[in-house]
Amino acid sequence: MKFQAIAAELEFLAWRDAQLAAISLQLEDAFPDLLDDLSAQVERAGRVDLVRSRLTLKSSTEAIIQRWGVKQLNSASSRAEAELEDAILQLPGGLKLDSDIWEQGSNVLPAIAGVGLIAGSVAAIPTVISFATVSTSFLAFWGAATISWPLFALGATGIGVATFLGSKSLKSVEARARKSLCNRVHREADRQGFGIGGKPGARCILSDIQAAVVKAGQNRIQGVS
Repeated sequence: MKFQAIAAELEFLAWRDAQLAAISLQLEDAFPDLLDDLSAQVERAGRVDLVRSRLTLKSSTEAIIQRWGVKQLNSASSRAEAELEDAILQLPGGLKLDSDIWEQGSNVLPAIAGVGLIAGSVAAIPTVISFATVSTSFLAFWGAATISWPLFALGATGIGVATFLGSKSLKSVEARARKSLCNRVHREADRQGFGIGGKPGARCILSDIQAAVVKAGQNRIQGVS
């Protein structure tokens, strides 16, 4: 039975590693759609919005990124839960798992993920979390607006000055401002989505989803032990 327990523990560690990899690939595949949505938002913005209503643009940009993150979380958690249930069905009846296996697994998560971001996410997740509540809990610890105000201030001044002077090159100035803003919004999506350009060790959507799925899986396994 001890051999079976070890084999089961290794199987669940394999499940965890597979989920981390699958989530990374999932977000990479879905990221172009997020960028397209952000670009469309910038293109739809009126000239007045670009110059004056930065709050509206900031809020809508944040909402687009958050909706994308929650959608990815729901897909990842559904897949992870189904695959974990399949693994549980393979367990011999009455088999008890060593509770230390998940503590040991959590300690090596940063190395497995390739970056240290997931460690901070694991610490921020509520202790009690399940696949049934993962989206709600996710919103509780990742949902605050994080786009900086200067992101939208740059480029708008040029349009305002051109309008004031009645410049004939207003359309050219506006086009450059939109392109510049679009690039900045895309970089913000990189930072929030994958931690690219962020502070070392800062959390991101990828690390938060990975952590939430692993934590929910841990609680699920402990529930059958």
